[in-house]
Amino acid sequence: MRGCSMPSLKNKLDMKRINQIALVIALALLSLPGMAFNSKSDSSKLEGMSSVASELNLGKVYSVRIFKNTTREELEEYKQDAAEKNITIVYENLQIVDGKIEAIKMKVNCNDGFSGVVTVTEIPASGIGFIRDYSEDAAVPFQIGKVFQNTPVTYSEMEAEVEEEEMEEESKSWGDQFEEGFDTAFNKESKVNKKNRKDRYSHEFEFLIGLNNYLNEDNQFPDNDNAVYSIDPITSWTYGINSVHEVKVNPYIRFNFQFGLQWYNFALADNKYQIVKGEQEVGFIDTSVTRPDINPDRSKMNITYLNVNFVPMIYTGKSSSSFRFGAGPYAGYRIGSKSKFKYDDDGKDKIKNNLHLNNWRYGLKAQIGWKGVDLFATYDLNPLFIENRGPELNAFSFGIIF
Repeated sequence: MRGCSMPSLKNKLDMKRINQIALVIALALLSLPGMAFNSKSDSSKLEGMSSVASELNLGKVYSVRIFKNTTREELEEYKQDAAEKNITIVYENLQIVDGKIEAIKMKVNCNDGFSGVVTVTEIPASGIGFIRDYSEDAAVPFQIGKVFQNTPVTYSEMEAEVEEEEMEEESKSWGDQFEEGFDTAFNKESKVNKKNRKDRYSHEFEFLIGLNNYLNEDNQFPDNDNAVYSIDPITSWTYGINSVHEVKVNPYIRFNFQFGLQWYNFALADNKYQIVKGEQEVGFIDTSVTRPDINPDRSKMNITYLNVNFVPMIYTGKSSSSFRFGAGPYAGYRIGSKSKFKYDDDGKDKIKNNLHLNNWRYGLKAQIGWKGVDLFATYDLNPLFIENRGPELNAFSFGIIF
């Protein structure tokens, strides 16, 4: 009977050893995301902590880690590797003395709306760099600077840690191991970071410039009927500035809330007509009859609006430079208006009043863009002048945003 029980005992010991090894391997695999060793660094570099830079490429996470002993050649390798992933890295003020980085400025542009700069004169033991997490539910999609908390260990230190864990596991009974695994899997509390929502909001200022015109009640240009209020389309300019607040619903849909000022110039095609405010309606006075002794040079109407725009944009890619298009409503309030009439060399008549203009305007805006430039077009759904106080005209404009 003793001869029969020995193989069974040996098998049990072997199975216990296999379970312990499997547990150690699982622990090692779980610790990999925190290590992020560069695949190109050999064991001698790890042990000496000389020229270690890490690139973490686990699923949707990409990172570059630079240490004090990272070489110039390695920096270029990381730069080229990042470029293949559409990430631009620029090194400035790089100072390497005796094989050690004394100062470095690194600019990173992920070309998808995330970018940053880190400047250091003393690289900590944990290194510097950046982490870009492309996961949809990423708590922090982009970090740059001293973002690495742990200091990489050497292979010998790792082996010693594994051996120590093996000895601890061997000293535990199977029941203790099972209970510990159960607690880890089901009862251990874990901190969940709140979603960082700053990456979903951005703010910038934009400038726009374009041309104005208007259509009559038949949706025709007034010059088709030789109307006195026909516009010179080349000299009728609009320009403005907007404060743009963008809310990212997802990488492909973004809401743009635009608040700003916009100036409109409506220059008459026939400059002999002067724009004046009559008692009942706006008037276009023929100065060739009323003032035949002058030489008209220019006649125009200037209007200033405080505008609010809401333009949902659809992006064809995740990058902010991707091709995009959108349309939405806008509304404006007139805060100023005047007519200008220039004649002879230095003659100028200015009339500041409402000219029977509507105080409010509202309409639709369309926008299309690529990279840093957008084209826009707007159309007023309400008439320019108060009803029965002037010609029924609906203004529109188009131009470029930068």
